[in-house]
Amino acid sequence: MSRPVRRIKLHEQVARDLSVKIMRRDLEPRSLLPNEEELCRMFDVSRTVIREAIRFMEAKGLVEVRPRIGTRICEPAKWILTDSKLMQWRIESDPEISLIEDLVELRSLIEPMAAGMAADRATEEQIDAMFAALEGMYNADSIEAQIEADIVFHLSILEACGNELMISALRPVIVSTLGPTFNRFMQNIDDAKQSVPVHEKIIQAIKARNRDAAMEAMRYSILYGAKDFQKVEQAKKAC
Repeated sequence: MSRPVRRIKLHEQVARDLSVKIMRRDLEPRSLLPNEEELCRMFDVSRTVIREAIRFMEAKGLVEVRPRIGTRICEPAKWILTDSKLMQWRIESDPEISLIEDLVELRSLIEPMAAGMAADRATEEQIDAMFAALEGMYNADSIEAQIEADIVFHLSILEACGNELMISALRPVIVSTLGPTFNRFMQNIDDAKQSVPVHEKIIQAIKARNRDAAMEAMRYSILYGAKDFQKVEQAKKAC
């Protein structure tokens, strides 16, 4: 079953456009955004929409509102880049390969540990959920279905690690990055299917309660996917 399409609110559309410009450095840190009147003309929206968009961005560390001065763009160090929306927007906006490499490094540090913990702690019901997600990957007949099943697979392992802080930290990374990243780099369903046996090894290790094997299988899975990203980038540069 496909997920319902969420209607994006007008202020969020404005926030996205401005945020992408900031993250791409089209708008420089420490500079001021245009005033409300100019932004209203740029986006053809009301002042209320602009103010809501600014509050939305301020909560994510991109800007700060200064009385009698205006809205100043914050330094990158203040951006909450682990925020699910910012991460999703940055990936969707044709990101530099360095961002993808950073995400691969982050996942390589945390997800193998989560898989190892799942080997120690997963319940039978949680292992069944992993196999159900894997079956979804095997049976997917489109890139979209494959990606959705892949996300569910990784989330099922994360949930089984039993560490609430780790789940809270990594869940938005998985949800907001795997979909846009795979949509950008996955060429066709046949290529996507090649990773399914790699994923199966992770579950088999967890089912066998083999912590080291589960960690190694997860690490290999992440690096296996990263190779596909690199191939696409190299092909683009060659064109």
